[in-house]
Amino acid sequence: MATLTTQIYEILTLDGNDVGSSQIETINGINYVDNRILSIPSGSLTTIFSMSDAPGAGTFVTSSIQYVRISNISTTNTPIQLVISSSTEAMSYLVATGSSYMLSTSKMTGSIGGLEFDDIQSVKAEPSGSYPATLEYYIATT
Repeated sequence: MATLTTQIYEILTLDGNDVGSSQIETINGINYVDNRILSIPSGSLTTIFSMSDAPGAGTFVTSSIQYVRISNISTTNTPIQLVISSSTEAMSYLVATGSSYMLSTSKMTGSIGGLEFDDIQSVKAEPSGSYPATLEYYIATT
């Protein structure tokens, strides 16, 4: 077992004032890390990974998810559309080049305007432009 420490820093001086911030999080009990870089072809909604109660190829056990970071590391200015799906609904997020999207749990619960959500089942990505995109993911589990 290991301890994962994540750090987020915003460094900004605005009108001569330091308005930066930092957040440090410590997650105990990490037993597994998967870190990959993937090329996503344009015009293709590609499954990046899945979550389920049972392990499998490209699948992480839902209850073991502790930390997920998905970063758009493309060298071209190609935003990536992330599609995060539960068994009943999906939500989309646009991740700009050089930006990241993070999860600290497998939960996507609640309801909004008649939409009912439950645990995340899959994360897919698609470049929003005509160029392929490159993303990196880092997943830590217990």
